[in-house]
Amino acid sequence: MKSRLPILIAIVAAAVVAVAAVGVVFATRGEDPPQLHAVPYQTPLESPATRGRDSLGQPVSVPRDGRPAVVTFLFSHCPTVCPLVGSEIAAALDLLPAATQKDVDVVAISVDPRGDTRPAVTAFLEKHRLTGRMRYLVGTRAELEPLWRAWSIEAQPDDADATQSMHTARVVLIDRKGRQLGSYPGGVPIKAQDLADDIAALVAAK
Repeated sequence: MKSRLPILIAIVAAAVVAVAAVGVVFATRGEDPPQLHAVPYQTPLESPATRGRDSLGQPVSVPRDGRPAVVTFLFSHCPTVCPLVGSEIAAALDLLPAATQKDVDVVAISVDPRGDTRPAVTAFLEKHRLTGRMRYLVGTRAELEPLWRAWSIEAQPDDADATQSMHTARVVLIDRKGRQLGSYPGGVPIKAQDLADDIAALVAAK
């Protein structure tokens, strides 16, 4: 057994050196994604090209070349998860410098076409201090269904009670290359500082 010990030590040492070398290569190339508080994806996922109109009728596109993004899925009459997510995102943005806030796209995609009318969305954004800080993409069910499928989201059923949240809740973090790096489950409280740190890391990464 003693004769094998030096060999085992040498193998472990070689493995450590190899891992370190790989890390140096990725760091040199700038390919390492930033460390996030969010649940990381084992392999970054390409974000689906998402286009539509917001509650003001203005065009929305995410991801946009060279811009990180935060994407979530909401409905304005949601009694539980959505108000929490909206407040958490607003609190995280409050912790960031104005320049950092301007360098990230924050987009919500409606999961309730029937209920997310212009007045309802306007009221939701105002209540959660997200007016001018979040783009809220709306549309008909036919327009939004392809987006839900692309993002692997279950939306509110047409016959759902407005007092029940029955959709997939998630806050997705996207880097400048349009890759999904990780996400927060919407039903679990998100620390504002953690989300703020994640956004800052996405903005700082090149």
